[in-house]
Amino acid sequence: MHTQSTILCIDDEELELSLRKMVLEAAGYAVFTATNASKALEVFRFQCIDLVITNNLQGITSHSFVAELRHLSPQLPIIVLSGGPTLPAAVAPPDYHLHKLEGPIEMIARVQHAIAGSAAS
Repeated sequence: MHTQSTILCIDDEELELSLRKMVLEAAGYAVFTATNASKALEVFRFQCIDLVITNNLQGITSHSFVAELRHLSPQLPIIVLSGGPTLPAAVAPPDYHLHKLEGPIEMIARVQHAIAGSAAS
């Protein structure tokens, strides 16, 4: 049996955040949540996180938040959620993009791919 991967989810929409947490926990992941970047960074500094899933947050650009995470952990895979039609410029390997309208099956597939990719590097 593999060790349980730990995911940090950040979203300022608490309903979306709790739904995402339920889906990920049902798939066997340990999940921490935060509703803003400063709380997320606090969790990140004290927990061993294998993957971050972040929404485009209000009050801080995803780019600066992702840059801070990248500074703390250069190989950390990050999935950026968006409702927009285009890929955010901040997303580059080892990062991933997920449209909010993609369902839970696609999200879990993307999570598995991101975690497997980071384990291989």
